[in-house]
Amino acid sequence: MPDDVLRWHAECRVVKFAPATVLDMIRHVGREPVGHEIADLMHRGVFTPDDIHHEIGNLLTTAGLNRLTSLFEGAGGAVFNNADAIVGVGSSTTAAAVGDTALGGNGSTTSAYYQGADVGYPTQSGGVINCNATFATGNANFAWNEWMLGIATGTITPGGTFASVGTSPLMFNHKVASLGTKASGAIWTLQATCTIS
Repeated sequence: MPDDVLRWHAECRVVKFAPATVLDMIRHVGREPVGHEIADLMHRGVFTPDDIHHEIGNLLTTAGLNRLTSLFEGAGGAVFNNADAIVGVGSSTTAAAVGDTALGGNGSTTSAYYQGADVGYPTQSGGVINCNATFATGNANFAWNEWMLGIATGTITPGGTFASVGTSPLMFNHKVASLGTKASGAIWTLQATCTIS
């Protein structure tokens, strides 16, 4: 590869816990566990996922590229940190395009869902960004056919409309791929990794 080529590589894993497993988790924890608690239970070998789906590739949007270069150049803009990070999933199968500004399923909680990242995310080191978001039993219960990362300021308000999730939301990247269908009672964690090299 030539020295002057910048490479963007993104992928995600969806870690899935079925409703029956979630009920066992609730009995173990005493309530529905959240992202960092589920990670701890997995780390200690108390629970294992019922399924893990891995998907490679993700399109850096024009707005995402503009934000990256703006921050690099010192022109400012909201940063991708825990207070401002958004992870979204949607049901649309319409192909992703660099000009996308929201998920194809945007506008309803039955076809899109946006929320903040789990505690401790995103992280970055050596050009690698990791961001996890755990979708609780009552959220995003539809076919996951697309995913994205975004940035917004102010209070992050989970929901189905990107414009309402926070102040000045910006979709950073977008990928259309079949990740499975989440049922009510299940807990899924989307674990995104983006590498710039």
